Amino acid sequence: MAGSPVHYRRWWVAAVLTAGVAAVALVVDFQGVSASVQPIGARPTRPLVIPENVRVGLATDLERLTLPCCGSDLRAQAGETQVALVEPFTVEPAARGGRGVYRLQVAALKDEAQARRLALEMAEREGTPADVVFDAGTGLYRVRVGRYAGREEADEAAMRLAMGGSSGAFVVSEPSASVAEGLRVTQGESSWRVRGRWVAVWSRSEAGVRISSGRYRGRILLYLNDRGTLNLINELPLEDYLRGVVPREMGPEAYDSLEGLKAQAVAARSYAVHNLSEFTAEGYDICATPRCQVYGGVAAEHPLSDRAVAETVGQVLAYGGGPVDAMYSSTCGGHTEDVAIVFPARDEPYLRAVPCFEAGLTELSGDLPPGEPFPEALVRRLLPPREAAVTAAGTAGRIRQLASEAGFPQPRSFLQELDRRSLTRYLADWLDLAFDAELFVSGADVPYALGEAPAGWSSEELRLAAYLARLGVLDGPLAAPLSTRELERSLLALMTLLRTVEQVEGRFASLKDGRLAISVDSTIRDFEIGRPLATFRGREGELRAAPLAMVPGDHLKLFLEDGELVAITQRVERSGAAYDRSSKFSSWRRFRTDRELAALIAERHPGFEFRGLQVLERGRSGRVGRIRVLGDGSAVEIEGLAIRWALDLPDTLFTAKRLEPPQAEPGWLFAGRGWGHGVGLCQVGAYGMGLRGHSYMDILTHYYSGVSAASVEVVPRPVYEDWARRR
Repeated sequence: MAGSPVHYRRWWVAAVLTAGVAAVALVVDFQGVSASVQPIGARPTRPLVIPENVRVGLATDLERLTLPCCGSDLRAQAGETQVALVEPFTVEPAARGGRGVYRLQVAALKDEAQARRLALEMAEREGTPADVVFDAGTGLYRVRVGRYAGREEADEAAMRLAMGGSSGAFVVSEPSASVAEGLRVTQGESSWRVRGRWVAVWSRSEAGVRISSGRYRGRILLYLNDRGTLNLINELPLEDYLRGVVPREMGPEAYDSLEGLKAQAVAARSYAVHNLSEFTAEGYDICATPRCQVYGGVAAEHPLSDRAVAETVGQVLAYGGGPVDAMYSSTCGGHTEDVAIVFPARDEPYLRAVPCFEAGLTELSGDLPPGEPFPEALVRRLLPPREAAVTAAGTAGRIRQLASEAGFPQPRSFLQELDRRSLTRYLADWLDLAFDAELFVSGADVPYALGEAPAGWSSEELRLAAYLARLGVLDGPLAAPLSTRELERSLLALMTLLRTVEQVEGRFASLKDGRLAISVDSTIRDFEIGRPLATFRGREGELRAAPLAMVPGDHLKLFLEDGELVAITQRVERSGAAYDRSSKFSSWRRFRTDRELAALIAERHPGFEFRGLQVLERGRSGRVGRIRVLGDGSAVEIEGLAIRWALDLPDTLFTAKRLEPPQAEPGWLFAGRGWGHGVGLCQVGAYGMGLRGHSYMDILTHYYSGVSAASVEVVPRPVYEDWARRR
C-alpha cells in the first residue's frame, strides 16, 4: 500500500473514542473547519455523515464496457430507465460532436510527485500542454504532453522528444468533445441516450455483479469522466469492501494469525476512512491497486479474513481529532521509518520509526551433554543399541525392539550386511512394501528419485529404494556408503512411521509454569515439560544438543513418546529475531548495470546522462532518504519513496557498492532489507506479533505511535446523481 497526501472530505465524520475508561464522542469537520471532543450522549454539533458505501475505482478511460448476460437478478439503471440484463449490455460515451486529439505519453510512473515534476519540466521545455492522469487499473500516473490534430503532427513531435532524450514517448488518442453529450446504452436491439454521467448495474441476489476482472458485491457504476471516457467503479458497503482488501493485502493462507489479520483490518478501514474521496473528480473514492489498497472483490474473500473484518467492524484508529492515515507495507526489514524520510512532504506524529522486534529470550535446557548431534543422540536414547559398535546384527536387534514396541510383526529375514542394498531388501520385506512400491512408484519416478543406478540392483530393488526414499526412511546416493548418521535418521523415520514417536511442528508461543505452548495451524497446543528432555538447537541440518533460546514465533519440532514430550528441536532463523523475519524479502540483493540505471533515470529526467550516485541522507531505520545522481557535469537529487522507483528496488533500506567486472557490464550491487515503503504497520511483523501472542490492539499501538481506538458511524450515501451535482 502506498501512502498519499491528506485529501479533505466534503462530509462530516463522527467517531467514538475510548481513552482509558472515559468514552467520548468525537466530531470532526474534514474540511478543516473544526474538531471537537464531547462526552458520550452529548448532542453532536455537526451531522454524522460517513457514507456507508465506498466507491472503488477499478479501471480508467475505457472506450466502452459490455456486461455479459444474462439473468433476471441483474438490473441496470440508465437515466430514467431501469432494465433487467437479459441480453449483453453495453455502455459507451454518446456520439461526440468534435474530433479527437493526439497526444504523446512520455511516461507511466508509480510516484505521483515524480510524474508531476516530469509533466512540468516537459511543459516548460516543449512549450506545450502537459498533464498527469492516474490510471486506476494499473496504479500508475500517466504523463502526457501536447495536443495534436493529426497523427503525422504527433509523430513529428515524438521524434523531436526522442532527440531531446525522451525516447520512450508514444502516440495516443483522446476524445475532445464535452461530456455533456452523455452516455449511450445498448441492449440487444434497443439503444438509448442517457443524460448525465452515470449508469449503475447491480444484482438482486448475493451473487454480485460479474465483469471481466471478477465478481463484485454492491453496484457497478460507469462514470463518464472529464476526458470523455468511462471509469469503472464498484460501489459497496465499507465492511464488504474490506472483505476484498484484507486477504489481498495480507493473505490469510500464508499469514494465518487472526490477531494479525484483525490489525490489518483496522488499519485498512482507518486508511479508507482517512482517504475517502481522494479521487472525487474521477467519480470514485479510492483505487484498487497498491497506490491505495489492493482490492480483489468476491474472489479474494477468505473465511479467516472475513472473521477479522467482522470482529473489528467499525473500528478505526484516531489521533488528534480524526482517523489516522494508517499506512502499511509488506516487510519493514526489522525497523519501520519516520514518514518524513519516505514521504518528505509529511510529518504525522503517529507515523514514527519503531523497531520490529522485542527484547528478551525464553530459555529451556535439556539434559544431554552440549554438542551431541541430532538425531543420533535422540535415537540412541529412545532406541538404545546393545553394543558400542554399529553392526548389521546390532541394527537388526534395534529394529526387532522397535517392532515389539510398535506392536508390529517381527522381521522374517536376516540383515546380512549393513549397506544400502541389504537394508533396502530387509526393510522392504519386514514392512511388506512390494505392493506399495508397485502401486505408488512409477517407472519414471525411479531414475528421477535415485539418479544413476549402481550395478547389481534389480528393477524391483530400485523401485523399493525409491519408495523408501519417498517415506523418508532411507535416502541418499545408492552407491555411497551408509553412514551412522543416516542409519540413525532411518531409525527415527521408522519410529515415526510405526507411531512409537509422534512429531509435532509449530511455532513457539510461550513457556509458563512448566508448560510449553506452540501454535500449530493457527491453534495453540499445550505440552507439559517432563524429564528427561533432550533439546537441540541450530540451523537446518546442523542441530546439536544445547539449551533453547527462543522468541515467540520460532520454529520448533516436538517429539513425543507415549504422549510425553521427550525432545525439542529449535531452528535458528538466519534473519534474526525481527517480527518480519518469515518474509522472503527480509533480505535481498539486486544488481543494476549502468545502462539499466541510466534508462530508469532518463525516464524521469529526460536527457540526463547517468554516471553514478551518492547517498546523502538516511533515516532512523537506515533507509535512504536522499540521493544525488551524478551526470556529465550535472546532478539531480531524488528523495523519499521516489528513490525506490528510480533505482527499481524493493525498498529504500539498502547499501550500494560499485562493481566493475572485467568481462561484464559495470554497475551497482544493492543489498537491502524490506519490501515496500516501511512506514506504519509492517504486515509480516503484524503476523509475527500475532504468533507471539500479542492482541491486534497491541500490534496497532506498537506500529502507530500515540493512537487511540475509535469507531465510526455510517449513514446512507446520496444517490449518485445528487452526489455528482454536489461536486
